[in-house]
Amino acid sequence: MTGDDPRGKANRALLVGVSEYDNTAPPDGVPGDLPAVKHNLSRLAEALRHGGVFGEHEITVCRSPDQGAFNRELWKAAQEAEGVLLLYFAGHGAIPNAGDELFLQMRDARVVAGGHAVFPGAQMFSVAQAMLVAGKARRIVIVLDCCFAGNAAWIRPEPRDKRLLLLMSVQANHRIDAGGPDSPTPFTAELVRSLEAGGDVSFRTLADDLRARMAAAGHRTVRGDAW
Repeated sequence: MTGDDPRGKANRALLVGVSEYDNTAPPDGVPGDLPAVKHNLSRLAEALRHGGVFGEHEITVCRSPDQGAFNRELWKAAQEAEGVLLLYFAGHGAIPNAGDELFLQMRDARVVAGGHAVFPGAQMFSVAQAMLVAGKARRIVIVLDCCFAGNAAWIRPEPRDKRLLLLMSVQANHRIDAGGPDSPTPFTAELVRSLEAGGDVSFRTLADDLRARMAAAGHRTVRGDAW
């Protein structure tokens, strides 16, 4: 998936899934818990273990961290990775009215309408991205399974870092359904199926395959557009 063989180098995969939130009640709570995300982490970790790139000790599963724990794990992975550095995030995503930033909402997230810190307890995607590119990994892969994931395409480091590959679960400015509590979210379910198919797959091939799978399954965004 990287264009050069990462095996033999120190690779790191940080799988972050926020299925449980401390604050879900109005007026400042997030929309609710996401039980499907628990399945995301288990299924994706298993697929990566059999993929031949990440060893068992190179995969960190981070379940429902608060913002501080997320930052610590992210910095650790970024500093240790020499080959491939993978960040996967599943949980609530939020954008301000201007839509010029994507916030990854952690366990302690709140929504403060009109406040200076619009989403306390959430990490700005731009900050998470900066932490990743500060490391020495030869290839950085970010996978986002959250509402508004496509907005991350507008938030790129300057100057552009050619090591960085970004896979987004939905187009910009769209919310998505997390699915039922007994299976992974729709996007991650298709991602895992694609990985489980096996073989050496380029990043572009994987992205194209996912797009085709989502279309074939007839998935729609919350406002009814093709997902």
